[in-house]
Amino acid sequence: MSKFRFRLESLQKFRENQRDLCRQALAQALAAEAALAEQHADVEREREATLAELRAFNDEDKLSIDRAAARRYHAGQLAYRLRQLELQRQQAALVVTQCRQLLVQADQGVKVLEKLSEKQQAEFEAEVERHAAREREDNWQAARLRESWT
Repeated sequence: MSKFRFRLESLQKFRENQRDLCRQALAQALAAEAALAEQHADVEREREATLAELRAFNDEDKLSIDRAAARRYHAGQLAYRLRQLELQRQQAALVVTQCRQLLVQADQGVKVLEKLSEKQQAEFEAEVERHAAREREDNWQAARLRESWT
């Protein structure tokens, strides 16, 4: 008998490729989310430093209105940037969730074909074994028949 060949092997390879692409997309989405988190932390630290400078200006004997106004404006700009980054982080989290869902679906598609392949492989091997057993039985019967004629 011939060797087992899964008829849907090309579809399985296609689905495996899709799964790999989903994994790559998820990795990129996670990296983007982590980069946004890092940016958010950096801007937050800069904003805290700016507010600390502003508090230090208030403690000085001689108050520079222009310097304090510039610090307040900069702190406001940083607060605005933090809000933007937070929105971007929320969008990135949605992308990560979607990528995870697509990866789960792609993985399920691959697993279905793997199980089908395993099932067909087992059926093929069982058929090969039945054929071999039938052939052994036929050979045994032929040998017994020859013995009885001699």
